[in-house]
Amino acid sequence: MADPAFSSNNQDEQLRQLITIVQQHPQESLAWRLAMYRLLREIQQLPRLAKSNHPDYGEVLNDTLKHIAEQIRDFHPQSASITDSLTNWINLKLRLRYKILDLHSSPQPPPLSLDAPLGESHITLSEKIGDRTPSTLEELDAVLTDQINQQKRSTVGMKLQHYINQDPEGRLRQCHPQAFPHCHCQLLSQRLLLKQPPDRIAEIAREFNIDYHALYWHWKRKGLPLLQKIAHNFGYSSEAEPE
Repeated sequence: MADPAFSSNNQDEQLRQLITIVQQHPQESLAWRLAMYRLLREIQQLPRLAKSNHPDYGEVLNDTLKHIAEQIRDFHPQSASITDSLTNWINLKLRLRYKILDLHSSPQPPPLSLDAPLGESHITLSEKIGDRTPSTLEELDAVLTDQINQQKRSTVGMKLQHYINQDPEGRLRQCHPQAFPHCHCQLLSQRLLLKQPPDRIAEIAREFNIDYHALYWHWKRKGLPLLQKIAHNFGYSSEAEPE
């Protein structure tokens, strides 16, 4: 029977070596990439890593792994156990535990018309989102999803939905991950925003045999900003327009 103390020490030493390599080698070098791949694989096996059975946990975890790769140079053990220090750093400093709590505490909003009053305030949803700029692409994603999926009776939502389905200028079909022209933004928009219930990015990535991270960041950094530009032509405003 394996000695638990030996197993823990062995894991600590393995993590220490991998972290040393990624901290000392240039990012994206071969040594860095190999060590980072192994490190991220080891991290997912940490016994006290915050976990959840929520359907969106996979995306939260993948987003956290991306932040680990970006910020691992700033990691410094706070105890003799690398395993414990790394776990606490991910759960608390990188907020994996709190992101999971947010998943379980966020209620799903009921379908609303863009111009229907919200509650008893008599403020419409278009007025609510019209005087602020989305601070993140995730917030823009939520706004566009509200406009397209939950407010299809709105003028902007209906025009944008029609544009997505027709793509008259081919702009959406021309926006795709490199080497994957068939997984373009028209298809992604239809399956992630228009389809009910929407597909998940992980499902589409498996279907097209695309790396999940590559597809996720293409959608967030290329697809959604392109949709925002197109929506502006139909009257969508992310901020108060100057007179």
